[in-house]
Amino acid sequence: MALAIGDRPDYPFVSHDLTADFTYVRFHYGHRGARGNYSKSELEQWTERIAGWARDRIDVFAYFNNDWETFAPRNALALARMVKSRLPSE
Repeated sequence: MALAIGDRPDYPFVSHDLTADFTYVRFHYGHRGARGNYSKSELEQWTERIAGWARDRIDVFAYFNNDWETFAPRNALALARMVKSRLPSE
């Protein structure tokens, strides 16, 4: 069973513990971005965390749910590109 990791400023108690060989991260609302849009620095922090998990053979599934102004697709694509750039080519 994998712990679902929720990223939401009003839930500071959410753990980043890994409980399986995969994890699920649900991005609700950035801490520093405007109107639900994740800031570049927030995505960079998550990039380092996710790339580290991936290097440890942890599969990461991420879902952005901050979408009333259509930020989610852009945030997801940016995060995917950033993570990919930190991982060795296969």
